[in-house]
Amino acid sequence: MSPGPFLPQHPRRRSWRAAARGFTVLELVVVVVLLGVLAVIALPRLTEGGFRSAAFTEQVAAAFRYAQRLAVASGCEIEVQVSAATHSYVIRRRADGTDSSCGSSGPFTLDVPNPAGGGAFAATATGGVTVSQGLTLRFDAQGLPSPNGGSVVVGGRTLTIEADTGHVR
Repeated sequence: MSPGPFLPQHPRRRSWRAAARGFTVLELVVVVVLLGVLAVIALPRLTEGGFRSAAFTEQVAAAFRYAQRLAVASGCEIEVQVSAATHSYVIRRRADGTDSSCGSSGPFTLDVPNPAGGGAFAATATGGVTVSQGLTLRFDAQGLPSPNGGSVVVGGRTLTIEADTGHVR
């Protein structure tokens, strides 16, 4: 009797290695190590606090940039105050000035309105974001900072305002 067209004439023996299925211990260890490295790098960046911290840091940087541009456009001194005590920032102009004049000697108590609406150009950090190093800085009509630049630490990130140009980085 013939085995037929569909059956092999001589059954093949499988080697033990070819019959084994699965992963080696080395492969499993490599995968676990890679997952651990990804978790250490990615998870802190995905937390809500990290996003809040980065967002507030960018808000503070934008406040300095806006104040500098406003000082140049208006020809008036503009002050940015970042407070470590209240974890907030505010942009102000001199109280003895008006919309058409700058004022020259009054204190900086008049809040600059937010161009997006909704009151003063100011904000307070939320969600555990802290300002650990504050700064009060004024920009003159040329956009230069006084006193000569400085730095602010917001949520562990440092913003530096260059003394010569007022550039925020």
